[in-house]
Amino acid sequence: MEQVDVIVIGAGVIGLSIAERLSDKKRSVYVIERHPSFGQETSSRNSEVIHAGIYYPKDSLKARSCVEGNRLLYEICSKNKIPCKRTGKLIVATCDEEIADLEGLLKNGQDNAVESLRIIGKNEIKKLEPNIKAKAAIGSPSTGIIDSHSLMQYFIDKMKQNNAEVVYNSSVEDVKKADAGYQVLIKDASAEKFCFNTRILINCAGLESDTIAQKVGIDIKRQAYDLKYCKGQYFRLGNNKAKLVNRLIYPVPKPKSAGLGVHATIDLAGGLRLGPDDKYIKRSQINYDVDIREKDNFLNSAKAFLPFLESDDLIPDTAGIRPKLQGEKEDFRDFVIKEESDLGFPGFVNLIGIESPGLTAAPSIAKIAEGLLKGIL
Repeated sequence: MEQVDVIVIGAGVIGLSIAERLSDKKRSVYVIERHPSFGQETSSRNSEVIHAGIYYPKDSLKARSCVEGNRLLYEICSKNKIPCKRTGKLIVATCDEEIADLEGLLKNGQDNAVESLRIIGKNEIKKLEPNIKAKAAIGSPSTGIIDSHSLMQYFIDKMKQNNAEVVYNSSVEDVKKADAGYQVLIKDASAEKFCFNTRILINCAGLESDTIAQKVGIDIKRQAYDLKYCKGQYFRLGNNKAKLVNRLIYPVPKPKSAGLGVHATIDLAGGLRLGPDDKYIKRSQINYDVDIREKDNFLNSAKAFLPFLESDDLIPDTAGIRPKLQGEKEDFRDFVIKEESDLGFPGFVNLIGIESPGLTAAPSIAKIAEGLLKGIL
């Protein structure tokens, strides 16, 4: 049985950012991943947006980690030639009733210390985005897009320089609390089982993070750690109309919504996607198919601010699953980022419900996780 210092469960962007942060040539760090490669679930099935931090309640983990993560991501990309683009974003009001909502969003973003937000009038919108329809908008210049695959590869390359490793095709079968940490039983692709003893265990298992917490011994119902799955689908514009938009265009979000509404996201290749929508599903219903029957709903939602769209422009693209703590029609739920000593599990860190803006927040979340382990590492 191998003795190690740190095991991180999950090689998504959160697990890799934490492993990179904690990696040290004097410390043994392993990332356990059930898939054959990194970032196979939520981390690679999203809009790849660098968010500004506008939407989340003041002082929430989502707000604080997003605002800091935005700054850190641009620094990481600049220093390491990771593809990204500070595109800017408009959150658009398409009717008079939504203008008051914009003012509320603006104040919230400013309370979160998001820089350079402002309300833009109809005439200026026409100069910036002549092909969209809007009565007013919030301009967010710090919003952008990133190549999430390249970011994750960067984290892997950095951690490997410090002798940390990713173990692929390996699932966590069981976890037992030991005298000096945790005994983690792992099954590999050939169904062979082996054990690690680790001083520190970090749960970044995304869609299965509540399951891992339960394996450790936490009552996930009592702690309200049980996840709900929310599927988001995308349609892509299959023609040159992608060039009619220069930046990200978002609608005003609906109260208690599971997402930010179907929005238009440009990518680094110059394409344009619409999505994601938000449909709660059962765990047994997981699939990444895009339902062509949803095409008209996407068209009608986006046409409110992209009047040039026609049905033939849209082709099915991809889908992802959000690991949400917030249930359908429920109020805001924050990230869970917690070291569980008070529950009797010292050295065990839970990261549960890390959905959007998790990609943006990743380097900030890594700093938070490191801070929780001060005195234990």
